[in-house]
Amino acid sequence: MAVSLNQPLNFACWFILNSTHSFARVSRYWHKNIAPVSRHVHQIMALHLSPFWIQLSYFVSLALLGSLVLMILKPSNPAFSPRYVDMLFMSTSAVTLSSLSSVEMENFSSSQIAVLTLWMFLGGEVFVSLLGLLLRKDDRYGDPGTADNRVDPVVDAELESTDPSNAVDRMELGPAVIGSDASLSDGKDLRLRSVTYLGYVVMVYLLLIHVAGSLSILLYMASVSSARDVLKRKGIHVFLFSLSTTVSSFANAGFIPTNENMAIFKTNPGLLLLIIPQILAGNTLFPLFLGLVIWALMRLSGAAEFEYLLKNSREIRFRHLLPKLRTAFLSLTVLSFIAAMVVLFCSLDWSSAVFDGLNPYQKIVSALFMAVNTRHAGENSIDVSLVSPAVLVLFIVMMYLPSSTTFLPIQEDDTSSVGNKKSKRKRWLVQNLILSPLSYIVIFVIAISIIERRKLSRDPLNFSILNISFEVMSAYGTVGLSTGYSCARLLQLHPDVKCQDKLYSFVGAWSDEGKLILAFVMLYGRLKKFSWGGGKAWKII
Repeated sequence: MAVSLNQPLNFACWFILNSTHSFARVSRYWHKNIAPVSRHVHQIMALHLSPFWIQLSYFVSLALLGSLVLMILKPSNPAFSPRYVDMLFMSTSAVTLSSLSSVEMENFSSSQIAVLTLWMFLGGEVFVSLLGLLLRKDDRYGDPGTADNRVDPVVDAELESTDPSNAVDRMELGPAVIGSDASLSDGKDLRLRSVTYLGYVVMVYLLLIHVAGSLSILLYMASVSSARDVLKRKGIHVFLFSLSTTVSSFANAGFIPTNENMAIFKTNPGLLLLIIPQILAGNTLFPLFLGLVIWALMRLSGAAEFEYLLKNSREIRFRHLLPKLRTAFLSLTVLSFIAAMVVLFCSLDWSSAVFDGLNPYQKIVSALFMAVNTRHAGENSIDVSLVSPAVLVLFIVMMYLPSSTTFLPIQEDDTSSVGNKKSKRKRWLVQNLILSPLSYIVIFVIAISIIERRKLSRDPLNFSILNISFEVMSAYGTVGLSTGYSCARLLQLHPDVKCQDKLYSFVGAWSDEGKLILAFVMLYGRLKKFSWGGGKAWKII
């Protein structure tokens, strides 16, 4: 069926209808053919590999495969000759959701952009969590007493679900979960059905956000000529842009098909406001949206499975499904961080070159967009190199904090179960030998400074320690914001040097060795949850 993009309503109806049919076919095919195989694969992985090695293999395999595919496909710019180091870096950046670019995005063809979009989808936090639900063993929940000692090998080692040792969780769980032996068989069946329902909810959530997000951007482009003209001038297909931007925003990846990222649309606040909810729904506020969806389904259907999901998040052990009180604190923390960044940003840079050419409304929307993106998304509507140093430092702090950072005004006590204490003792030696994440970041900054020491001495305005630290922290936080590289700074010191500005991240001006180290930092940042327990043996005072 041929559909014209000039008829957005017809296209929207066609897309939703076909997406619904496709989802139904995929669901039937999964349960008939893939689910039995996936259970055997899960059993093999659970017996022989730890969660860290499973996820490391997953991301490394995708990064290597993506680099080969990008090398095979032809770029849109005939003068552009892709180098394998750059394609490996771009593939790693896409699958780890870091979105730092070592080449200009508009050099890529539509097929290469499609590959990067697919890789961002496969590396997205919600999708990886969904894989963990689909690959769980059926007997995983056979005994609630052993749940504390089992870890889902695909989703995350950071199971921040409810723990009876936490005072907040004990307030919400009560005796229904802790110490209850009644109806064990019925409870097991209910848990299994609840996990199945949760998988369906996350799958439909994933689909609907992408469909709704793509259609909203597509309709915006069809109705706003200034935004549509930008894509027409650059030769970017409007549907590819809409889909790629939605995937990137929801996955918090930050890759946009334009060289300027979203800065070229800074005078289109409506587009920025459409993207902000997609960013929040895919990462920092995903627990809130997931809880609201399950609550709505419980009220509409009255199914016991949905009620079980809301009241027994500890037994479900899906780290994005949190108790109500903890979800409220997490959401409050996220919104507080955003508000603080907007206030500081507008206070210090309101009249600076950062917001040149924007009216007050556009400035506020742009500041809000940057505040949201600093927490892992990495899309930028301004030139980050023009931001005041105080705001840059705040950006660095926000990029360092994980999405699960929560203010909890209730102290935890040490009443862990015997099983928990035994499990902790097994990990004691490893955790003592591992350094803290901040220590590794310092090591990475030092290593890159040594590798790029000639450029540091020759071009200190671009290759400053602050810029290098910002790039490393952006890679570690899988954010993607960058100060970029400016020839104007180089020419201030060396007027006779030939230099051509490129619209890529600061890392694009680094040596191959520096790029490879930063690619490792991105991979480490995507798996940083496995090192959060490190560094405990080091005492400052």
